[in-house]
Amino acid sequence: MKPIVAAPACGGLLALFLVGCTTFSAQPDPSRFFTLSALAQPQESVVERPAESPGISLGIGPVSLPGYLDRQEIVTRIAQNQIHLSENDRWAEPLEESFTRVVSQNIANILRAERFHAYPWPIDKKPVYQTEIEVLRFETNTAQEAQLAARWAVRNTGKKDSIRYRETRLSRPVENRSTAASVAALSEVLSGLSREIAEAIETLDGKGK
Repeated sequence: MKPIVAAPACGGLLALFLVGCTTFSAQPDPSRFFTLSALAQPQESVVERPAESPGISLGIGPVSLPGYLDRQEIVTRIAQNQIHLSENDRWAEPLEESFTRVVSQNIANILRAERFHAYPWPIDKKPVYQTEIEVLRFETNTAQEAQLAARWAVRNTGKKDSIRYRETRLSRPVENRSTAASVAALSEVLSGLSREIAEAIETLDGKGK
């Protein structure tokens, strides 16, 4: 009788072993990683610059983000006081770095800047114009809108009284409910902010001549 009892028991142990192997086997990582994108091609400058005119020297930074955006997960606002963190969709680099890099590329393209410095820059490479940005909001919402709110300042580093303070609020529709579409719309509002900053720099540059 013992062999008859042992067979089912062994079968049960084998089944548990196989289930355990399945449970603890390596699973594919469902994470997807996204980046913001700069303007696809150099845009015409806000004010035409003579060919012999020297390029503008720019510095972008510091850029500050609110704590709820300073994370790898991509954020969606689902209510005025509530956000959702994506389980699988993440930024491929710190958002502050991505934001700064894209704004820098956009403004350099718009103004055709020949000299560009990322914050913090060496003392001996101080730019003529510096832009500081405080981001207040930068996310999509359940109404399928990408929203950007930011306070920013542009200053001529050589003239204490030559400065522009602004607050920008922009929104763009998101084409569909995919994360890729949301990131594309966020890149668009960032392009809009870049154009406003470029215009302010052009104004200061014109008055400084």
